[in-house]
Amino acid sequence: MTDLTPADRRRTTWLSAQPLQQAADLRRAAGDPLLADWLDETANALSWLAPYRDNEPGYAMWEAALAVAGQILEEA
Repeated sequence: MTDLTPADRRRTTWLSAQPLQQAADLRRAAGDPLLADWLDETANALSWLAPYRDNEPGYAMWEAALAVAGQILEEA
């Protein structure tokens, strides 16, 4: 497996994903690729849920990822 930079990754373009992607970039730069990959994958898989928060059961995972991203961005 090769190390991909954030620019090399295929990322979602949903605006709701930006906090997760920014937090992923920070964690990757800090040497925490596991958390960075989780944030990127969550953003790619679940960012479309944001407009449907009241009707989608997977929204709890999205909220958890946003909470983690928020903590990372506050520390930066």
